[in-house]
Amino acid sequence: MIISRKIFHMLKNKEIKPRNDLERAAFYFYLISTSFGSSMGQFAMSKQRAPKRLCRDFSLHTKRLKNASIENKSFEYILKEYDYNEALFYLDPPYVGTENYYKNTGGFGLKEHELLCNLLKNIKGKFMLSYNDCELIRELYKDFNFKELKVRYSLNNNVLKRKESKELLIMNF
Repeated sequence: MIISRKIFHMLKNKEIKPRNDLERAAFYFYLISTSFGSSMGQFAMSKQRAPKRLCRDFSLHTKRLKNASIENKSFEYILKEYDYNEALFYLDPPYVGTENYYKNTGGFGLKEHELLCNLLKNIKGKFMLSYNDCELIRELYKDFNFKELKVRYSLNNNVLKRKESKELLIMNF
């Protein structure tokens, strides 16, 4: 797949319309893969490294996700529809304080954070949930297992200037 500022802007400005859901997903993948911080805001291409090989990425993802189900549905629907004793859910909801980063989602506030927690308390399967480390999340999920993770977000090209943050991996096993 060619990496191009012109294609990026044409997709972003909806000058090229997807003909179906598969094309819509491919356009979305292109935009997040070629934008700064996967924000779809500005085109970003490294000046030091070779361009990304998006086709290779598709091939890697296809192999890894061979037996996975991918849906574009609410977490309520997914947890209800796919829950059974052997299920494993990995959830990565909007982090507390970053909810406004997600455009056109209908919002994800305190009510949704609490609803997700209540649903997870009652599933048959297992779950792994990633969140930012904050008081609200520690209180909501206090009955579950926590693993603290130190992460460095890779938006800054200078490795030494990357900010270290703490995240939580929360599990019911």
